[in-house]
Amino acid sequence: MPPSMNPDPTDGTAGSGRLATETVRLLGKALAVSPDDWETRRHLAAHYLAVNDARQSAALIAAAPHVPADEDTQLFCAAVEAVTAPDAAVARLRGVLSANKACARAYLIWAEILRRQDHKEEARKKYGAATLLDESLATADWSAWLGEAVPALPAVPKVAVPAEPEVVSDEDIADAMAALVEAPAVAGPKVTFEQIGGMKEVIGRIQMNIIHPFSNPEAFQRFKRGVGGGILMYGPPGCGKTHIARATAGECRATFIPISITDVLSRWLGESERRLHELFELARRRAPTVIFIDEVDAIGVSRMDASASMAPIVNVLLSEMDGIAAENRQVMVLAATNSPWRVDSALRRPGRFDRVLFVPPPDLEARRAILEIYTRDLPTQGLELDKIARATDRFSGADLRALVARASEEAITEEMKSGKPGVLTTKMLSAALKTMRPSTIEWMETARSYASYGNRAGIYDDLVAYLESQRP
Repeated sequence: MPPSMNPDPTDGTAGSGRLATETVRLLGKALAVSPDDWETRRHLAAHYLAVNDARQSAALIAAAPHVPADEDTQLFCAAVEAVTAPDAAVARLRGVLSANKACARAYLIWAEILRRQDHKEEARKKYGAATLLDESLATADWSAWLGEAVPALPAVPKVAVPAEPEVVSDEDIADAMAALVEAPAVAGPKVTFEQIGGMKEVIGRIQMNIIHPFSNPEAFQRFKRGVGGGILMYGPPGCGKTHIARATAGECRATFIPISITDVLSRWLGESERRLHELFELARRRAPTVIFIDEVDAIGVSRMDASASMAPIVNVLLSEMDGIAAENRQVMVLAATNSPWRVDSALRRPGRFDRVLFVPPPDLEARRAILEIYTRDLPTQGLELDKIARATDRFSGADLRALVARASEEAITEEMKSGKPGVLTTKMLSAALKTMRPSTIEWMETARSYASYGNRAGIYDDLVAYLESQRP
């Protein structure tokens, strides 16, 4: 067993699982009487793992009537399965990391599995994520293996190496973030503003407040303008707020760290606040960084409306954006919400979210560009995209994608009936359009009341201007 593979992940002392022969015998008898006694079973399994009898340890776990679901127990079981059933161990570790993405020990055990299989590059990424989160996990044997001296490791069956996601950042930072964030795999090149249809005004503001300070810091420093801060984007769902955030990171070649409510919330007291703090600490270490908080109203909900468990999380978010305990230089926070009126007002003051940008439904030019993107690689015939774009006023980008998908179903149906290759036509798009309504209408009706009665500070001026432009 490699020195860094601790027999019992809940115990920091290597070899602590070893027991005297008489103790093993007595524990075995006790377990025969009370097979549902998990603590006894675990002590015995830890002993067998410590003396390199992982199969006996695995057999004890497999025979357990019930295995607790807490993190420490799952890590222990994964340490056993790392030797006997690496596929099962990886699946278990994924479950642990889905609940706690900052679990350093889970990354270390995963790294050991990959190391045993001689997947050096993948092992390095997981080991790097583990030691980034907990420096005490770094060991000399790992340093030697990552260098020239490769220790002999027991041969185990190879498993498929999970694909790592592409994160928009420099190559080395991308590797570390891919291992740490565990985002779904993303294929293709990095996202830039070229992949966004229209939205020139929104992109122009982001370029001035984010892209240019990142790429020309000297010019901004002369006017005592630093790199960092926050921008809150709001608007109806499906209009490209998340896409804009990813493109922003791609344009300024920064690390992109997406944060959602599931990355933060935990049922354990104080754990949610710790997770949020660690994500910001990671961003500072990996600067320049763009943090993207999706559905920020779920994390930064108004403290007047927040429950007792959510209020402390809002306070931590306020503190982190202020950079009270650390410098937020070269850390930009982008956030998106469909309900800006639910975001705590303290988040909108200068120094936190300096800009509040309305992301409207795509205009005519943007709808034409979006339709072009969605139909580009499809078999088509004589598409009149200008006609469809004019007929889809107030359609979101997601609505347009659904429109193309619905019309494509008709083309596929005709192909199946006739046996001839089908093509997408303007007639099919028009027919599909008759069955759809813009999904933004309901949002606009709600937003109109807030723009009319809750705009004393001028936060919704962009929204008001848009609504006025839509009047017949």
